[in-house]
Amino acid sequence: MNQPAYPNHVREALSSGRFMLSIEVATADAIRPVLALARQIRNDPRIDAIALTDRSRSDHDHDPIVVGHRVAEVSGKMPIVHWAGKDRALTTLEADVARANALGLDTLLLVTGDKVRQQPADRPVRYLDSVNALYAARRRAPELLLAAAVSPFKYREEELINQYLKAAKKLRAGANLLMSQIGWDPRKFEELRWFLERRGYRAPLVAELLLLTPARSRRIRRIGLPGVTITDGLAQRLEEEASSPDGGRAAAFRRLALQMTSLRDLGYAGAQVSGLETYTGIMHLLDDIETVIREYPTSEARRRAWLELLMLKDGRTAQVAPAGGVDLRASARVEPAAPNPGRGGPRTGERARFRVMDLIDHLLFQEGSFGARALAPALRRLDARSGPGALLLRLERVIKEPLVGCQSCGFCRLPHTAYVCPETCPKGLANGPCGGTKDNVCEFGDRECIHNQIYRVSKQAGLLANLEEVLMPPVPEAAWGSCSWVTHFQGEGPKVKRLPAPGTQGKPSDASQSL
Repeated sequence: MNQPAYPNHVREALSSGRFMLSIEVATADAIRPVLALARQIRNDPRIDAIALTDRSRSDHDHDPIVVGHRVAEVSGKMPIVHWAGKDRALTTLEADVARANALGLDTLLLVTGDKVRQQPADRPVRYLDSVNALYAARRRAPELLLAAAVSPFKYREEELINQYLKAAKKLRAGANLLMSQIGWDPRKFEELRWFLERRGYRAPLVAELLLLTPARSRRIRRIGLPGVTITDGLAQRLEEEASSPDGGRAAAFRRLALQMTSLRDLGYAGAQVSGLETYTGIMHLLDDIETVIREYPTSEARRRAWLELLMLKDGRTAQVAPAGGVDLRASARVEPAAPNPGRGGPRTGERARFRVMDLIDHLLFQEGSFGARALAPALRRLDARSGPGALLLRLERVIKEPLVGCQSCGFCRLPHTAYVCPETCPKGLANGPCGGTKDNVCEFGDRECIHNQIYRVSKQAGLLANLEEVLMPPVPEAAWGSCSWVTHFQGEGPKVKRLPAPGTQGKPSDASQSL
């Protein structure tokens, strides 16, 4: 990689242990105000970077790499460039990493991205999973500072543990740090750090925070923000604040300042703040942080101040978490080999399907099995799309579509996903869920997240390590519409890999089994 052209204050803060602050701005809006902000922070050492979103407010935001280069030139500071995998392929990621390198940019936050606003009528939308993006970016440019996202603000066992296991997989794939999704539940910030440390991961944690005003709360609750939870109690408190002369703005800044100081108490490496559109607003926040530190000099005093800000007019404390949600630290029953505390076992149909499919797999497809010895010589000679191969493709679809929803992708990963087809995920994610689920429901709102099923079966079968360690590459575009039975015995397609833990000397190993 080329030598970065701009001072990287984020990297320096993470290295020295100084609490890092970045300001997130959207690239969907006009660029001139972004550049004006970049110019204003140039000589302010308290602000380490501007972070530039990607396809967050529309499907066609400004190119974050081009904008990032301009921001770096104006601010004299390395920006954090977000890169979303929605409607993008692995080749696009590789080209964009090369572009960033050529422009002297070396800090990226790689995310899968939320669902597209407008579904094209002529084609399905493919999503490059963030795990695959991290793995590819790390191998193309080892010197990059790569961030990945994680959402601890989940309150059902399946979606919560899936988030944490996928976060661990992201670290194994190449992430240097994790950035939490937006939330207001202090216990979950603690839980995320506790979980990762218990599993042996020591990556820096940065919290994504939002200046939450009454107007923003109403908008989020009305139209939704994937993965973000604003409870009725918190919304009620915000509406009470809205009746104040400033419309609740002072309380919003004080709440944000308390969050930041409390996260520093917890050992977080920094915060990335959104919702601050101007340098004046940033100065307001920084002044409030100094006031909070002065008025509440201990972590216990800051905790009490936080609760006071949640006090409703009737004397109750607004709850920032849904009632009855999973709390791993409270349960204290997480075992290193099986990180699950609750009742998330497989349902009868899920268990039966796993057993049937696993038996077929062992008999017919695993290397050395009777079926493999009989089938391999014949299938290796076939074309996976034409002639007898086309007939086999039809047979495969007839058998597997009712059982697992087969999409004829030509690159079957069922043995690694508890025989739940990842292509039945609307985003086609095979390495774990996105952050957009709520109460176990898919971001698209029309089904349960398929990764809940994968978790339940894997938990019962003792295969949870796969959800943390096994990297499943994206399906090659050329494989679609071909018979996976043929391609399996021909040894075609990318290999499933088992990722070593960060900091070890191990290399990714071939985890391929049968298909």
